[in-house]
Amino acid sequence: MNYKTEIIINKSRAEIISVFEDSSQLIHWQRGLKRSRVISGKSGEVGSKRKLYIKMEGQSIKMTETILKKKLPEEWHGKYSSSGMESIQRNYFEEINETTTKWTSYSEFKFSGFMKIISKILPELFKKRSILVQEDFKAYIEEGKSVKTN
Repeated sequence: MNYKTEIIINKSRAEIISVFEDSSQLIHWQRGLKRSRVISGKSGEVGSKRKLYIKMEGQSIKMTETILKKKLPEEWHGKYSSSGMESIQRNYFEEINETTTKWTSYSEFKFSGFMKIISKILPELFKKRSILVQEDFKAYIEEGKSVKTN
C-alpha cells in the first residue's frame, strides 16, 4: 500500500525542522506515544534506531524507528517496523516562503499475518492516521496544542 499526504504549515522551515528533530517533543504531536528511547546508534543520526511505545485504538504497540536518510532541511526518511507491519516514510519539507512550509509525506506499507487482513478490510485507517499525525504536528507548532495524555 502506497499513498501521499501533504499539509501546509504556517511556520518557517527552520522552525518546523527544529521541532521535527527534537525527540523530546514527539509526545506532543505523535498521538498515543507513551515513550521512546534510542536502542542503537546516535540519536537523530542515519542508522540510529529508536523504540516507540504507542497506545492506539486500545492496543499497545512497540515499534522500531530506523532513520534511513537525513538531508535536512529538505528531507528525512524513516522505516517503522512492528509485528505484522513495515513502513517506509519519506518526508519532504518545501519552503513556500519565509513563514510557510509544505510537508509532503510518501508512505509505503508492507503487511504480514493478521495485519495483512486488517490492511485489506480497513485500508483507509493507515492514511487517516498519517493525515492525523500531520494535523497534530501543525496544531502543535502553530498553536501549541499538544496531544500528550498521561
